Amino acid sequence: MHKLFKHTLFVGKKAFFLPSCHSTNEEAAKLIMRREQANGQVIYTDFQSKGRGQRGNSWESEEGANILISVVLDTHFIEATDFFHLNILTSLAIHDVLNEYIKMDVKIKWPNDLMFENKKIAGILIENYLKQSVIEWCIVGVGLNINQLKFNEPGAVSLAQICGQTFDREELIGLLLQKVEGRYLQLQRGAFTKLKDEYHESLYWKGQIHVFQDTANRFFNGKILGVESSGKLRLALEDGEQAFDFKEIRFIK
Repeated sequence: MHKLFKHTLFVGKKAFFLPSCHSTNEEAAKLIMRREQANGQVIYTDFQSKGRGQRGNSWESEEGANILISVVLDTHFIEATDFFHLNILTSLAIHDVLNEYIKMDVKIKWPNDLMFENKKIAGILIENYLKQSVIEWCIVGVGLNINQLKFNEPGAVSLAQICGQTFDREELIGLLLQKVEGRYLQLQRGAFTKLKDEYHESLYWKGQIHVFQDTANRFFNGKILGVESSGKLRLALEDGEQAFDFKEIRFIK
């Protein structure tokens, strides 16, 4: 089913709804492989049978309750080494949406989650398609908990649980697409420093001492200083500073 979302210049002007699918990112990838993609093209669904999160985790979502969506973006102006710019863009877009309804306690958890009071409300899965030294196309996948009231995962929460009301998902999808487009245009204009500053302002656990775990299963205290342009998380440790890649560290408590 095709749909046209209003209030944007190009994001969502080509949108395709699937009642169910394995993964909206997979469906978007098929478009790119067939060279049928367009900048701002959207695929969204009521149910994903193989929804994926960071580190290969699955994404729990009750059918018809939440936002499960992928946006295809032309990113030829982004160098391959600057891939984390896209995480920042997407995190801020989701943060913008949530700030319309929740004025406090929404944080961006590095690298791909949005949190409300230590519970996950949204997740991001970004897949890039390189051509030489640039990211030619990227797929921005978003899972945003909207109307689900019960989760098997105790660390999850929805907008309905927070606000005590149900929401029109199509309206919120339209708002999300507006915010994605706005942040994309900022990045395209070269406003990365401003985007990065905003990202750091909302970074989960920034400036606080917490427990982390590394790949050798060692636990240690660290204080988040920020995220480097390379996408690594920089921590202040007892013996100095160190930067960690996505799979090199876990948040514990």
